[in-house]
Amino acid sequence: MELKGRICAVVGDLNIPIADLKKEVYVLDNINKYTEKKKIIEALKMVNLDEEYLLKKSNDLSNVEYNKLLLVNDLVNKNKLIYLDFFEKGLCYKEKQYFKRLIKKLAKDYGISFLVITNDLGFCIDLVDEYAIYENNKETRVIDKKDLYKEEIYKYYPKHELVDFVIKSRKHGYLLDDYTDVKDVLKAIYRELK
Repeated sequence: MELKGRICAVVGDLNIPIADLKKEVYVLDNINKYTEKKKIIEALKMVNLDEEYLLKKSNDLSNVEYNKLLLVNDLVNKNKLIYLDFFEKGLCYKEKQYFKRLIKKLAKDYGISFLVITNDLGFCIDLVDEYAIYENNKETRVIDKKDLYKEEIYKYYPKHELVDFVIKSRKHGYLLDDYTDVKDVLKAIYRELK
């Protein structure tokens, strides 16, 4: 699978042991030592953290703070592929929306690719471009976001309310298209009611 500035969610049967990567080190030690401090601070602000996090050890951080600092590390080091491993866990609704906009902007404007590992379809539905389906730790197929309404993906995710609504609307004869944005669904419903 080649991403090139795309956002892909990994779903399915993955039995990869996740080790606790937190160590008693300063989190930003992995940033290139020649990076200007100004760029590091800009990246911290981008993920809603302040300069004090430069001095914190990873064991002193919450999982949310740690994940944000991993993203800072990837951004400052100019990684072209960034893994977001259950990144949304612990984020409030407002933060999830903020990070979805940020991730989309980074993918579009800078060609950064993201691999999202999550079991929260609500986080993915208006974020990712495609879904890589894994079975027995091997990629078996890739589903484009426009194919989100096909049932095969729902053996890995619970069906999202928006998807369920559109599928039920079709069964009742309403001509709703495949939407992944709530605002677009509301506009379509309004058009149907006219």
